[in-house]
Amino acid sequence: MKTLVKWRLIVISLSAVLLLNGCGFKDIDKRLFVVSIGIDKARNSTKKYLVSLKFAIPGGKNKANDFFIVTEKADSMAEAVRAIKTKVDKEIDFSHAKVFVFSEEMVKLTDNAGVYYWLARRRDIQEIAWVAIGTPTAMDVLKVKPKSEQLPSNALFLSLGKDGSETPYIISEFYFDMKKRLIERGLDPFLPIIEAKKDLLEVNTVGLFNKSKLILNLSQEETKILNHIMNRENKSALWVKTGNIKFIVNTTKIKTKYKIITLKGKQPFIKVSVKVNGTIEETTAKITNEKLSRYEKAAEKRLKKQIKGVLVKIQKANVDPIGFGLRYRSRHFNNNDWEEWQRIYPHLVFKVDTKVKISDTGLIE
Repeated sequence: MKTLVKWRLIVISLSAVLLLNGCGFKDIDKRLFVVSIGIDKARNSTKKYLVSLKFAIPGGKNKANDFFIVTEKADSMAEAVRAIKTKVDKEIDFSHAKVFVFSEEMVKLTDNAGVYYWLARRRDIQEIAWVAIGTPTAMDVLKVKPKSEQLPSNALFLSLGKDGSETPYIISEFYFDMKKRLIERGLDPFLPIIEAKKDLLEVNTVGLFNKSKLILNLSQEETKILNHIMNRENKSALWVKTGNIKFIVNTTKIKTKYKIITLKGKQPFIKVSVKVNGTIEETTAKITNEKLSRYEKAAEKRLKKQIKGVLVKIQKANVDPIGFGLRYRSRHFNNNDWEEWQRIYPHLVFKVDTKVKISDTGLIE
């Protein structure tokens, strides 16, 4: 009896195995790895998007930076990817896609929600990938092959990830944070702008969004100031002029704090406090340690003007990348806190207080 039961279990187990479908796993030699994705507005076509996938080509030491780009015009990301599959001989793998580049023309459209959320719904795409704006087009950015690059798209990874060069002119953005900013009231998206220049990729400006499209591009100097306000970069250089003397403060630490003050019967304002530590890096005339306080005051005046200018410009564009609205909502618990903030924000006054501490002139005395 026991033997009969045992054989029945064996037969049932074998039958179950035979009925199972394959798991769909493909070996690595049957996969093509996407390292970056470019999305442009389609031209001369009834389709909406031009989707470009940049594939890394596995190879030896002398062919480490080889890649190829496959494009497709479509009305959705899902449609484009399935069409691109007909042009390659291996399974497309997005697990190494670490940069998504949108053209400036593309992000000025108001109906890109489907593209943004396709990236979030794909289970094989990392949400810690970086997002950026590409100019003149996203395709142009993907095509650039910097001479210093050893792996496809590695120049973008190093620049946006700060593992390579460190500069106050780059404000990197992860996709998971952008997704949050698209839906969170009181916090608006921003993306760094990458410009393709022959064998170079230049990243030194940022684009500011409302909840649906690109609204404002900041200049290189304004991007640096926004970086400081958001406490994202300490190392920088502050140009100052006092009298006939021009000098540069090499900053080693920048700390920004702000407080939203709404007193009953008075105009609401935001008090912004900025503390900077640094040393004199360059000057057109000799500066001694005894006169440092004079130059600290000049630097404070210059920085105060720059910060207030950027804050007012952002306010006039009615965007909020810093998150003033989110801070306000977190401290006002009522049913119409968002409506109140929308009424208050255009009329806020910014009161900026700066404190610059120059430790020395950088000279050996």
